[in-house]
Amino acid sequence: MFGNSDYVSLQWLSAIGLSLLISLSVRAETIEVLTYEESPFAVKVGKTHQGLLVDMLKEMFSRTSLDYKLRFIPLKRAIVTTERMPGHCVLPVARSQEREAHFHWISPVLVSRYGLFSRSNQTIPLTSLSDAKPYKIGSFLGSGIGEYLTDLGYDVELASVSAQNLRKLKRARIELWAAELVSAQEQMQKQAINFGVPELIFYTSLRAMACNKDMPREHTLALENALKSMYRDGYMSRLYLEYGVKI
Repeated sequence: MFGNSDYVSLQWLSAIGLSLLISLSVRAETIEVLTYEESPFAVKVGKTHQGLLVDMLKEMFSRTSLDYKLRFIPLKRAIVTTERMPGHCVLPVARSQEREAHFHWISPVLVSRYGLFSRSNQTIPLTSLSDAKPYKIGSFLGSGIGEYLTDLGYDVELASVSAQNLRKLKRARIELWAAELVSAQEQMQKQAINFGVPELIFYTSLRAMACNKDMPREHTLALENALKSMYRDGYMSRLYLEYGVKI
């Protein structure tokens, strides 16, 4: 038989044990962050990951008690996976009316400007976006800008990854390439293909990290607060400057 003091002690120990288990389970949960290759924002170099968003993620999670694992897969698959599987996030993703209700959003992680590039031996004069209506435009699966142009009725051909559009444009399989400006310059340099400056800069967007709707609110709130603090203390401005990205 236990006395009253023994019973109270057991209750106290049980409560501590339960709290410890809960704390450990929360700490042990690792968020799977999905991204795709888009230099200079996220690239794989051997077994390491580099880029603006890779650095940003490391800093953001370091300001929380959360753990994460970064994995590279094509953007379209990353978006579908994140929507279906708890504990997943994907970045960078353009926010849109169609996507808004399907995710929790940590935003903005990236300010992006988009232009339309033509072949170096062919000039397509564009003074407004509507001037591009007669032409076949290249984008890639999951790209918010590709979806935006498609919704507006433009003739958009989607590649599986953005880099394929350089070769398609060079071979005249598309007439214009819709691309993020910083990434486009990096890709042209890597592939030794120079399309020069865009015929038209037509869109600016704030891209975000989209997380599964079932992610605990305390997790998304911690990430939101961490990102806000990175803007407040100047970390994001310094990071953007390092990679040549304008805010």
